[in-house]
Amino acid sequence: MRKNLFVLFILGLIFSCSDDNKKLLPNSSGNINNISVVINNELWDGEVGDVIRENLERPIYGLPQIEPVFTLNHIPSKIFSGFATKSRTILKVAIGQKEAVKNLTNQYASPQHIVYITAKNKEKISELIIENLPSIYSSLYFSELKEKQRRILKNTNNTQSLKQNLGLSLKFPSAYRVAKLDSNFVWIRRDIKAGSVNLFVSKLKKTSKEIFILRDSISKTNIPGPTEDSYMRTDFSYKPNTQEVYFGKTKTMESRGLWDVKGQFMAGPFINYYIDLGNNNTVMIDGFVYSPGTNKREYIFELEAIIRSIKF
Repeated sequence: MRKNLFVLFILGLIFSCSDDNKKLLPNSSGNINNISVVINNELWDGEVGDVIRENLERPIYGLPQIEPVFTLNHIPSKIFSGFATKSRTILKVAIGQKEAVKNLTNQYASPQHIVYITAKNKEKISELIIENLPSIYSSLYFSELKEKQRRILKNTNNTQSLKQNLGLSLKFPSAYRVAKLDSNFVWIRRDIKAGSVNLFVSKLKKTSKEIFILRDSISKTNIPGPTEDSYMRTDFSYKPNTQEVYFGKTKTMESRGLWDVKGQFMAGPFINYYIDLGNNNTVMIDGFVYSPGTNKREYIFELEAIIRSIKF
């Protein structure tokens, strides 16, 4: 009996210390999609740095101007200490005896995500990055999406309109309002200084219509332009990109491209998901931004984070 009590006491101390360590971690800092790249100057200024920049600063498809997927901030390895270690997202690259690509969490601060890459020489590091690029990229990207969703949860809109009308839910900030609502369509939007950030959800029966024809028919009916007979439509002068992605185990078609308004000088980027729910039912979720003259990466990223919070 005494032995069992002693074991329980020791376990209690271990878990207590573990909890205390988590509590003692300082808060991390850093904007969404900003990555601190910890690497010595020689590697950063050479081929390794070129490989990192080429793949992580590549332009986002579907924006009207060139914007990188990530903003990279170089931190030389020798000064990586103190406040620099509190960066929320870190890519750490170094020469070492073992070849490894590791994902670490909450090493110096919380929340924090670190991708650590090491190899015997600079040539091997470049090869390792290229070989593991899909997993490195996905790890960083989905870590940023998770952080954006965490921030959204701090102040969400509590409307039940999507659940009541469409039988699904989304987590979106309280800054958004319901602009239009009916039995199978909901449009939410938030006003920004230079325009608006928008998202519509349409539930409909499965159809053989091509995705963009379906998108344009929905927006023609529900997203009017500023004048009579004007409406939002897909801009085919910039070819939309479509690929298969997954929401959990649910296969989804993701499309990115540009929209415009018939007869008007209005345009912007969109991100669209077409989801087969089974039983002859589908859902189209479309996020689009109108903000002329401004960068739009963070708006589209916010819309993706909202859409990926969907629960059926």
